[in-house]
Amino acid sequence: MNVKQIREILRLFEQSSLQSLEVSEGEEHIHLCRPEASVTTVAVPAAVPAASPLPAVTDAPATAQEGPDFNRLIEVKSPVVGVFYEAAEPGGKPFVQIGDHVRQGDVLCLVEVMKQVTEVVAPQDAQVADVCVTNGSVVEFGQTLIKLF
Repeated sequence: MNVKQIREILRLFEQSSLQSLEVSEGEEHIHLCRPEASVTTVAVPAAVPAASPLPAVTDAPATAQEGPDFNRLIEVKSPVVGVFYEAAEPGGKPFVQIGDHVRQGDVLCLVEVMKQVTEVVAPQDAQVADVCVTNGSVVEFGQTLIKLF
């Protein structure tokens, strides 16, 4: 690795929320990790609302008109560590947006690592429930990028 590549790796690491990162190229190896921050938990008493009648519960089965079953979400995860792109070019139309219907094999987004671009495709026909990452963000291997239902 040359100095320019190392600086780029450091820049991407500093801009990300990653806690650690390991990069190997041949016999060269870089390991970056952030110091652990202490977490302080503060209990805040919640206001108790006045008693109100509960809505009646019905035993009617859920229908398609009530909306998607969020218990059956499909999480499309990043296949590599890299930079997430929602479009093929800067300022271009995003591949998908919330509510879009996609077919199996449709490109959902791109993940770039060291000038190599990986297309992330839909594993099955579905509808986009959420895009979990912002354009240009550094993503980890296995991080959820897009949720489908």
